[in-house]
Amino acid sequence: GEPPRRVAEAMNRRGPIAIDRIVALRSSVLPLYVLITPEGVVTTSDEVSEDGNDFLTTRMHGDQISFQSIRGHYLSAEGGQIGTRRYCSADERFTVERLDTQYAFRARSGKYLGVLDRAPFVWLADAPGETEMFQLFSLMMYGVNVGKQLETLERTGAVRVDNLLDGDDIAALRDSVVACGGADATGLHEVRRAGLAAQSPAFARLAAHPLVMQLALRTISPALRLSDLESCCTNADHVRKELEVTTWHVVHPYDSVEFPGVVDARVSFTATWFLDALDDVNSTWAYVKAPLTDGAHSPKLPQLSSPEEVQAAVQSAAPLRAPAGSAWLYVGPMWMTNNVGAASFWKDYDAQTRYKHLSGQKEQTSFRALTDTARGQPVKEELCPTLLQATYVREYVNPRSPASQPPPAVLDLLPDGERRDFQRLVA
Repeated sequence: GEPPRRVAEAMNRRGPIAIDRIVALRSSVLPLYVLITPEGVVTTSDEVSEDGNDFLTTRMHGDQISFQSIRGHYLSAEGGQIGTRRYCSADERFTVERLDTQYAFRARSGKYLGVLDRAPFVWLADAPGETEMFQLFSLMMYGVNVGKQLETLERTGAVRVDNLLDGDDIAALRDSVVACGGADATGLHEVRRAGLAAQSPAFARLAAHPLVMQLALRTISPALRLSDLESCCTNADHVRKELEVTTWHVVHPYDSVEFPGVVDARVSFTATWFLDALDDVNSTWAYVKAPLTDGAHSPKLPQLSSPEEVQAAVQSAAPLRAPAGSAWLYVGPMWMTNNVGAASFWKDYDAQTRYKHLSGQKEQTSFRALTDTARGQPVKEELCPTLLQATYVREYVNPRSPASQPPPAVLDLLPDGERRDFQRLVA
């Protein structure tokens, strides 16, 4: 191979560095990946696991980079030895040097991360030779680059991923919602059922969905816990005819605190799953990012805000629309409502009726008769979309609906990886 000095000189001619947020670190010359085991041991392997857990989360600190495992261990060069730490300081950041599509990583000591085909397998070399050059591979799951989703999530606070559930998945979840009494919104604007995670294999699998786990564990905490899995069937027709005002809510724990609320805007992670498409006809859902009162901290909460503050915040609200089988993921307290358009039916109805009366198209009849006729209509199933909301919280927050370990009949039907993840979530 090239002499170390020539490699080093070539790497000084580098352009802008853009590294994906979730990568597998592979030697350029040896068929080996650098891995961090769940116990925090640094080693190598000739392959990475399909579940994505061998991929590392990257974070740039200027021209330096840190590598963190999904279980929270940072690759470290502390004391001149390669190991891991539970924190990220100067010895856990490596200066990036690039040569074409290959990278070298220089520790604070000036030595370079390298791979060997014998113990200790991963070490620090004095100079960057061939075995200190690496290729980076992005994590792909369900047809998407997971690192790109993480980047969007951390930059904007939310991301939607389509086509995560197929027809069979949706049917199994719909059956489970029906079985728990969460699908009949007759005479109601909504019907909700909480604490569902351990009620069926379909619910348990959803709570531990592999792609959501990749993003949630890497975004808010490697030790996060399941807070709740809740279904919500909204009767859009009832909202438009029977409700008078639009109300806003946030997820636990932001919904159950006293003024001034919670300083940390990243305590929770929410995955909203759509069993039905939400469109302009059937959706009364909308959302707006919680305003922050202190830079990146102290989100305003609807229940702890004055009517004027709420009105100001929701002026920038957006309607929630999504195809069936997709998931909308967000961090922290997104302001949500499922009753946009309250009383809109009567505003439209009244305008149409007045026009018909004035133009002689309609016989005079009482308003009572009109309302009785409108309210007596059977529930329109196409106007009752169902979604499921899985919420996760930091390790120091009590879950909203503490989930017990599901019965063996549920656990035994989960794939190994999802069973382990679920048990960890509710431990």
